[in-house]
Amino acid sequence: MCSAESRWPIADGRYPFRGLTKNGITAIGFRLSAFGRNALVALVVVFGFAAGAAYACNVPVFRFALERWRPDPYRMTVIHRGPLADAERALIGTLEEQQDKLSINLAVRTIEVSELNAADQELSSSLSNPQLPALVVHYPAHLRIAEPVWSGPLDRDTVARLTDSPIRNALVRRLADGQTAVWLLLESGQSEKDDAAALLLQEQLKKLEQELKLPELTDSSEDKLLSATPLHVAFSVLRVPRGAAEQPLIEMLLHSESDLAGRSDPMVFPVFGRGRALLPLIGAGVTAENIHDSAAFLVGACSCEVKEQNPGFDLLLAANWDTLLAQDGVPLIAAATRGSLPQGEAELIPIPSGGPVIEEVSNFTAKFPDDSDYIWLGAVFVVVVVLVIKSLLARR
Repeated sequence: MCSAESRWPIADGRYPFRGLTKNGITAIGFRLSAFGRNALVALVVVFGFAAGAAYACNVPVFRFALERWRPDPYRMTVIHRGPLADAERALIGTLEEQQDKLSINLAVRTIEVSELNAADQELSSSLSNPQLPALVVHYPAHLRIAEPVWSGPLDRDTVARLTDSPIRNALVRRLADGQTAVWLLLESGQSEKDDAAALLLQEQLKKLEQELKLPELTDSSEDKLLSATPLHVAFSVLRVPRGAAEQPLIEMLLHSESDLAGRSDPMVFPVFGRGRALLPLIGAGVTAENIHDSAAFLVGACSCEVKEQNPGFDLLLAANWDTLLAQDGVPLIAAATRGSLPQGEAELIPIPSGGPVIEEVSNFTAKFPDDSDYIWLGAVFVVVVVLVIKSLLARR
């Protein structure tokens, strides 16, 4: 069950929690007539209450993500002309081995120039004077971001920079040790602004470590923790200077939204779980209130166990999380846990400030009947309400 109450505008009007699916009740509801919509919403509330009571999960969002959500794979395409050299095949083989061992969230494919299809031709032509063989990296497919994250020649230096960096190594260590979130401060290069943002962030996070309370876990199987990692509220900050050493990470952050690359303000990305980043707080949006709201979401009970319907995007990290979170020597296999591998591909629709999203559901309009056909919904609603009230009274 996904809560629709976790969305609020932050940092110049962004909505980091924007998990409405195209076929979701909320989106469809705007196409219903008034009576039908009210009846349907009432049913959703009642059934949602009943379902929440029966299947409530009190595991905090950050811990649920750490134990049960496998990172989405970035897509790397190697474009080459003619046979690859032994050293180049060895580089690709190493990445494929890491991929097979789940030590990196990266999926690799190779394409010969003479065998490019239309889509790959477009990809190849987007590179300016590429030195072949070349590699091009894209975000995970479900994010539907066409612009490449990173590209360069296929050599040891490029691959090393893509898959490894000091800040990402520190990020992995802190998350695996059980930190609630690591807040990446992408610096603007203006020391006064960057220092002010860092100071505010550190002061507020220290305060929130004392104020925020973890949900109370029960004996229910829904609340079972899967690793021995300590469960506590702990935050830290990693400053990301703009430079060559962290360029792949910087590109991952900046291209997550279409308008970030042109901004000159410091940006703060809360990162949790196995490297999942929320959308950023930017410039004037780095406020005590927004820091609190983001932190409170991560510490709160996980109300939506399906990963793709939660906010954020995964970073490319070289880490075998199953081994890092091993308990008594037994790896924690995230793919085997509930909710980590949803069927199908969720399409998220941004919710702009000031109005509902209805533009992408117009093809459903003809399927909805007239008001008179919703009378049965009212009857069902009355029956459900009566049953719920009787059930609650019976428990007293």
